[in-house]
Amino acid sequence: MLENIPILLHGAVAGLILYQSAIVAPNVFLLLPPENSSLILRTVFPSFFLTILVLSLLSSLCSLLYLNWSTAVIGGVSASLSMVAYLMIPITNRSRDEGNNEQFNRLHLLSVVITLIILLLSILVALL
Repeated sequence: MLENIPILLHGAVAGLILYQSAIVAPNVFLLLPPENSSLILRTVFPSFFLTILVLSLLSSLCSLLYLNWSTAVIGGVSASLSMVAYLMIPITNRSRDEGNNEQFNRLHLLSVVITLIILLLSILVALL
């Protein structure tokens, strides 16, 4: 029964990503002026990626206890990707603040792709 903990943790990651992407971010942009939405999202996204990092690491550690190597690797990859996305946040924000739209768009797209990969990996855990 405890060997299912990694599946639950990755389910939480998938749910968090879907909730953030489908509910939180769109509504923040819809309801608030750009200067306020920016402040909220600059607070939410670091916590978002750190939460994914912690959940993924916990999943990986639990998987190692049960010698489930594939799930352990997926947890490690997800944790690594979330750390990359977290470390990109200050650079992304600075490019936006400096009006470097080309760099901002590239970095934002990269963070979206990273998040999508983490989502797909989390779904894959349930299928293994």
